Amino acid sequence: MGLDINCPQCHRLDLVQSVPALCADGMSTSYGTNLYSGVGISTSGLVPIVGTATIERTHTTSLARAFERGPALVPTGRLTRIGVLLLLMPLLTLGPAIAAFLEPGQPRTVISFIGTMMMPALLAIPAVATLLGARSRRRLNARIARGRPHAHAVWSTAFYCHRCGLAFWPYSPVTGVPARQSVTPQQFRWLVWNAAGYHNL
Repeated sequence: MGLDINCPQCHRLDLVQSVPALCADGMSTSYGTNLYSGVGISTSGLVPIVGTATIERTHTTSLARAFERGPALVPTGRLTRIGVLLLLMPLLTLGPAIAAFLEPGQPRTVISFIGTMMMPALLAIPAVATLLGARSRRRLNARIARGRPHAHAVWSTAFYCHRCGLAFWPYSPVTGVPARQSVTPQQFRWLVWNAAGYHNL
């Protein structure tokens, strides 16, 4: 018995396309050259600067965007680098703070220790907040990566009817996904993201 990929709404096949093919057709890359200009300072004064840059752009149609498998991964590298750089100042002030606490003749009480360490601790707050933000992004990325195989299993078996503007599955790839029932692109995305565990991202 063959797979019936006729649209359940209009019962026709001529404008039915698989969702992976629809997304592949909806993405294109263009290359171009942009001109930029500005003013620079040299030993002889202000100098005009003109140059070109090669630009690569990726274009995605709104229909292909509506059928995305899941959310994009969030970059974490820059945030981590900024957090590590922000840690340098507290680390540089930590040495002198400990040396001041251990200086002969200074009272060595808990309160004086807390007072001495207050400056490095206050300087560390932005670094810690930045590194915690990067950690939160890494957790989100791990959750997205865990759900990708489930999202792909549901997404890759679907079809779209360009005549009706509706998607459908010829068979149910997982429980909760209706077979031979037309759904809007928004419902399609919800079903795919729900199967992958992305519904509350």
